[in-house]
Amino acid sequence: MISDIQLCSRFIDTLDWICQVLIRHNDDFNIALVKIAYGDDNSLGEAYGAPEALRQLSSLTHDLQNSFRKSDLVGREGTDFWILFPYTRVTDNLHDKLMDVLQGSAHNNLNIVEREIAIFELPVIYQKATVKPDNGLDLLHYIKANQSELASHIFRLANVE
Repeated sequence: MISDIQLCSRFIDTLDWICQVLIRHNDDFNIALVKIAYGDDNSLGEAYGAPEALRQLSSLTHDLQNSFRKSDLVGREGTDFWILFPYTRVTDNLHDKLMDVLQGSAHNNLNIVEREIAIFELPVIYQKATVKPDNGLDLLHYIKANQSELASHIFRLANVE
């Protein structure tokens, strides 16, 4: 779990820097941000118990981090996973890359809850925003509050029981 905290800290620090770059240069900096939501905060804990749910989420965090490029960063906030894909356009078929990891046999137990994948193009968000978030946490809260308007793609995966 300590490594989860370290990954998240690195993710937020990098996102803080990206926010500052996007405020100044939102037209020539391609970066995609993906949010993967695993049900609500209690559904996995109720199904497996909190320690086992935490272990499974931590395992997925590391598998996501190890499945992509070294420049791609993963952070987790509760049951929400965030992945930064620097220098990537949304058209680079992120969906297939994500599905390979999420549908892997190591994470079948997490399929008991509905999952939602939302893909965002950060430059587009900063071009449209009247008030541009200047740090990573504010950006994540802004995206969560306005997800349906800001996401370029949203996919829902049904729970398998």
